[in-house]
Amino acid sequence: MTVIRTWTLARIVLALAMLGAVGWLMADGLADGDFVWWNFFNFFTIQTNLIGVATLAIAARFTGRERPAWVEWLRLSATTYLVIVAIVYWVLLFPEAGPPDNPIADYTLHAVSAVAIAADWLVEGPRRRLAFTRVWVVLLYPAAWIAMALIRGATDGWVPYFFLDPANGYASIVVTIVMILLAGLVLAAVLFLATRWRALGPDAGTNISR
Repeated sequence: MTVIRTWTLARIVLALAMLGAVGWLMADGLADGDFVWWNFFNFFTIQTNLIGVATLAIAARFTGRERPAWVEWLRLSATTYLVIVAIVYWVLLFPEAGPPDNPIADYTLHAVSAVAIAADWLVEGPRRRLAFTRVWVVLLYPAAWIAMALIRGATDGWVPYFFLDPANGYASIVVTIVMILLAGLVLAAVLFLATRWRALGPDAGTNISR
């Protein structure tokens, strides 16, 4: 019981830390006088961290217990998104932008959240057997986000990340998008298959067919 309570508390603390980091960056933008709500909340990093906050809050209610299938798919999706955010940030964005103005908030959203939620998924994986053939559902949200980002780039000219800028040519954009989506699908599959073992709860090895 102590382990379960500790894990529940850890989920809540992480969710609050991620939410606080989002709020901190928002406060920085407001203080600088250049904050635009629509742009800020259109960043994939911000949206996925908020998804992660909601996911951890929901998961905290089910710590050490069987969860509905939709909760497991939400956890897998949030984990995939945040790990992709971390990879894209450190591989593509950080080399271009360099150290951020607010490293605590920035690294919380681009590193801490990914590592912590991945550990959460791996330690307390699904308690019911999910259909591997449905792993593609994790791509629904990223595909919708990319479509909206491209529409904005083609209309009002604002893009959240340089690799989505129409000025680079749509061929380059398509290649980048395909690579990111394929990487997301592969990562989701790896995360899915990595939870064949369980480490939390007395009945952690139980799988329920559905």
